[in-house]
Amino acid sequence: MEDREYIKSELNKRLEAFRFFELKNRKETGDRFLLPWIYSHMFGVGRQSRGNSMRAAKELNLFFNQKELLEIEQDAGDIWTELIDKHLRDSALMYLKISKSDPNFGRKFLGLIRMTDDEKDNKIYKDVYDGMITLLFGLPNFPYRDLMVRALDESYLTVYPEQQDEVDQWLRTLQDPSMREIFRR
Repeated sequence: MEDREYIKSELNKRLEAFRFFELKNRKETGDRFLLPWIYSHMFGVGRQSRGNSMRAAKELNLFFNQKELLEIEQDAGDIWTELIDKHLRDSALMYLKISKSDPNFGRKFLGLIRMTDDEKDNKIYKDVYDGMITLLFGLPNFPYRDLMVRALDESYLTVYPEQQDEVDQWLRTLQDPSMREIFRR
């Protein structure tokens, strides 16, 4: 058992070394694991089309098929899902906290008018559930789909716990019961 924990710890260190990187002339570090959320947001919000889904799948697969990640996945074996899940959840939470706190995120009319906090919170809700999660549902062959959907949902409810009823109502609108099961509620 101790060997397994040691191996998991070492693999997690490798995953963190891949995930975080130095930014030139900055004190903070960059986070590569924000990219899947940026891609999901970029391709999931707005007009959803088959072309957008295909581009999203391509970018997400390119991210997860990077040589360093594939090597860690191969070395991790049966604990890979647990390792990657932890980092996806953490990065989804970070992404939503950044979105909520970024003053430039909530702009309308070509960026000239700042949204109210309620408008911004509503936009984030729609972006997450009607955009990003809906996009991920449209990628049934994407191996990280369920992990990313759960990470987004749990992170959203961590940042916005008062929205639980609205999220539950959205879940009831899903026609496919297998999609509701992804949320594990």
